[in-house]
Amino acid sequence: MILTDLVSENYDKLSKNDLKIYSYIMLDKDKFLSINIKELADILGLVPSSIVSFAKKIGLDGYSELRYIVKWSNTSDSKFDDNEIEYTKNDLLLTMTMMISLNLENLFEDLNNAKHIYVIASGYTQKNAADELKRNFLTVDKMVYVIDNAMPDILLDKITRNDVVFAFTLSGENNDMINFFNNLKIKPILASITKLSNNTIAKMSDYNIPFVTHEVFEYESRTNISPISQFYVVIDFIILKYLSYNEKRK
Repeated sequence: MILTDLVSENYDKLSKNDLKIYSYIMLDKDKFLSINIKELADILGLVPSSIVSFAKKIGLDGYSELRYIVKWSNTSDSKFDDNEIEYTKNDLLLTMTMMISLNLENLFEDLNNAKHIYVIASGYTQKNAADELKRNFLTVDKMVYVIDNAMPDILLDKITRNDVVFAFTLSGENNDMINFFNNLKIKPILASITKLSNNTIAKMSDYNIPFVTHEVFEYESRTNISPISQFYVVIDFIILKYLSYNEKRK
């Protein structure tokens, strides 16, 4: 049985660390197959027993069978797999389930107390999502300023520790964005939206709001595709949960 099916069937048993393991495997199966359990644990910031536990939670005997399942799925027919449509649907469902259970009350308190709210994005889709976040917050009378790493220092120096900055990046490893935050004179409250992984931007953040995605490989065109409509799912849940939070505080 395909790994995605096993994860979907046993989702209620899985922790955030389990989903981090799953996300890493799906993003780069070849890399997963080239390393041992200790190396995988080190990359993810976990211990080897966590990976064995993940395998058992989804009905496998252990790490060896997990590798076998991944290797088998990675060497099957070298054409586009129509099951990728189902897997992408599962990624979206997993992301929505994570968003429902994610506690964002501390972030919302910081938003209510923030002097300014900013958003920075890497990539075309991410920038569109940033604009959508800005529009969403206008409905609750919150102004969000879209910025980029090319802004003059005189403007960036106005960012303070009481400001909230949302960061949209798929990999969480965009060097320009990492340098942007490292070069700020004063560290603001950072809320990042990235794929579920042990990435640099997530580790720099006060709040990381992750989503599940995986890389789809189309063999004939030699194209890698990472479905990222999850950015829009996440920002919709952010505004809905923010409305709920403020309503409960009345």
